[in-house]
Amino acid sequence: MDTLIHNPLQKTAFQKLIFKKDLQIFNVKDKVIYCVEELGASFDKKSNDAFVNKIKVFIKKSPKIFSFIYNLMNPSFAKTNAKTVVNDIPVGKVILNLGSGATSIRPDVINIDFYPFENVNFVADIADLPFEDKVADVVISECVLEHTPDPEKVVSEIYRVLKPKGLVYLVVPFVFSFHSSPYDFYRWSKMGLEEQFKDFRKIDSGIHFGSGNALNWILAEYFATLFSFGFNMLHQIFYIFFMILFVPLGYLDFFLNKIKTSENIASHIYFLGQKR
Repeated sequence: MDTLIHNPLQKTAFQKLIFKKDLQIFNVKDKVIYCVEELGASFDKKSNDAFVNKIKVFIKKSPKIFSFIYNLMNPSFAKTNAKTVVNDIPVGKVILNLGSGATSIRPDVINIDFYPFENVNFVADIADLPFEDKVADVVISECVLEHTPDPEKVVSEIYRVLKPKGLVYLVVPFVFSFHSSPYDFYRWSKMGLEEQFKDFRKIDSGIHFGSGNALNWILAEYFATLFSFGFNMLHQIFYIFFMILFVPLGYLDFFLNKIKTSENIASHIYFLGQKR
């Protein structure tokens, strides 16, 4: 097992993992355990935002650069976020990050994705996790649930693998443009997200990315559509241009998030809950 961990701080958490008895491992390569037979593409090449996704995948090869650009373009002023959630969780506890991408919340977090980005420990279907019941102390999933065709099943899996009183932290889009990674199915209001996680005891929920961020992405899509005259490649180029141009709108959320009605048009919503 020591040869599979990416960071020595993951060792204790890995030793606590209990895998399903009927788990089939299809491959082990570059410290990544493949629990699915077919490797999912990181985006749909036939999608109308394939060019944008190619750029994202290229940048994700350098996780630090990707995180810097992502955080710069999507400022979050939420009082609760993934890092604050795990801040008081001791190293050695089992923390799962579902749909982690190339990000690393903390060196000891176990990362799961459908694509072997850097920092990923398991390539697996988050609707069919490879672990036995009640193995995780914390489950985190940011901006992932909308990409799954069956979010109910994912939520059920989160509940299954969490220990009693274990924590779940989710971020999902509300007022946000289409983004295929590789697909994009759903949106949630704050009320809708709380209903989705009604089997958990709510600790907190609110705005992750605010209305300024939402306006940035909507305007980028609007003007890209307006000036591209139906040419998809031109649309994606303009989309990137206007997305960068309107980034400052997101920083207005520092003030706007303090206004209760900003939830009505927030870009993304978060939920922090505890397994009953």
